[in-house]
Amino acid sequence: MRSSKKLYWNILATAFFLTLTIFSSGSLLAQVEKTQEEVTVTAVEVPVRVLYQGQSVKDLTKEDFTIYENGIKQKITSFEAVSRKIAATRVLSQPENKMRPSKRLFMLIFNIIDYNQAVGEAIDYFFQHIFRPGDHFLVLTENRLIKIQKGKNKPDVILTIKEALKKYKILSAQNTLKAFRELRFEGDRLLATLRGQSQFVPLDQAMIRFFDNYQRAWLNYRRQYLTPELSSYRSIIRRVRQIEGEKWAICFQQRELFPKLKNASRLDIAINNWIESQADPMNQIKARLVQAKRMELQRSLDVSEFFPAESLKELFMEANITFHMILLKSFRTVFSQDFELQEVAEDYEDCFKKISQVTGGSTSFSNNPTEALTKATEKEDYYYLLVYSPHEDIEPKERKIEVKVNRSGLKVISLKHLPERPEPFITIADFKVNRKTVKFSLLNYKMSKIKGKKTGIADVKITLFDENSKKVFDQGKNLNSTKKETHISLNFNWLKSGNYFIIIQAMDKIANESDVLSSYIKL
Repeated sequence: MRSSKKLYWNILATAFFLTLTIFSSGSLLAQVEKTQEEVTVTAVEVPVRVLYQGQSVKDLTKEDFTIYENGIKQKITSFEAVSRKIAATRVLSQPENKMRPSKRLFMLIFNIIDYNQAVGEAIDYFFQHIFRPGDHFLVLTENRLIKIQKGKNKPDVILTIKEALKKYKILSAQNTLKAFRELRFEGDRLLATLRGQSQFVPLDQAMIRFFDNYQRAWLNYRRQYLTPELSSYRSIIRRVRQIEGEKWAICFQQRELFPKLKNASRLDIAINNWIESQADPMNQIKARLVQAKRMELQRSLDVSEFFPAESLKELFMEANITFHMILLKSFRTVFSQDFELQEVAEDYEDCFKKISQVTGGSTSFSNNPTEALTKATEKEDYYYLLVYSPHEDIEPKERKIEVKVNRSGLKVISLKHLPERPEPFITIADFKVNRKTVKFSLLNYKMSKIKGKKTGIADVKITLFDENSKKVFDQGKNLNSTKKETHISLNFNWLKSGNYFIIIQAMDKIANESDVLSSYIKL
């Protein structure tokens, strides 16, 4: 708590449940609740994509397919061949071959380190030329789902998305530059030691310490900005699964940058000279240990080894989400004699490309994301929809699915298992601002028995930016509640009146689920 700017969290827990809706020309969460109520296991739908040398195979019939659940052959009760684009969708197996009007859900994923004008223009284009009445959308950045406050019109929604991205990118850019400054400091300190200007520790220990700190900074960066948080994606896609209609993901993937030691830089030359100059057997051992540390750092730069590619592919396939990826270049530069911001290895991008391939999406590299987005709307996703009714009267805990095609040489892409039914997720609801007081509620957090009482545990963090994008408040609190609903009220009397941008993040510590709300507010 601040001494000069005291802020009190007023928290009230009650046992009532309310309903929350968000902007989408219709209620997304209301649709989820409706879908949850209507779910009964009477039929199972399995989308199947069949490829030959990378191209869709389009002449298959129901008789060409065999489907198994837990090793037991199932009768295919319904069959459709579907050709869909963001622009239009046809069911080709129907005699009339008509256009199929459909509800649509878009996941807009921004894996970017810089917000620039081109990204903003792509957002404008999406809402002006692609998004239509009846559609839903979700915005995801840095493993966070950005929820837009309900009741906003389209211009306000566009502005809120842009500002939310700008604020998140301000924070991530600060972290990137902080890592750069710390590495540069470590590098300068090591260089001074190698040159004999400072020697508080032996040279070999100084180099090992440098590579250890370097790797620690890299692993923190990789965990926060490169490796998708599987639990977050699992939570979001489980929500998406419950929504009826077509599902599309558009991922704006900016090539990530991280400070790397320049080849033949002052520091690199000094390290190599020391390693190569060690003639004494004991010193040669020390040189090999230093070299081993450097190689360990190099191996850790292989992102694909730690990327949950297979799990992510399954998640997008579970919800039948077609994943389009638009690759962008970053123009960020930082001057240093020994370090440079370099693009992370291509293996990182390859992981996302594989998701596009198996879900019928596209991958394009362009610094004109609007043009790439236009092309993505015309990319055909051709698949077969197989439907069967399970033999068992009792639903098994796990359903393993296998689809076979009676032609050789074809690649069959389908689910390996059917996912479990999702439970409700923690939700930020009833967000209101009255004068200088911000109020909201937490709903649907999971409760577990703790010391004999059913208790929910949630972490809540609130970040506030002023009109100049300066962070004026950043505070979190851990909440324990024995009730099903928690009301939170915060008073910002110490802030001057004006326009602000607020980000509220809530994490259910028991269910490992999260919710985020972003909004302009006036205090």
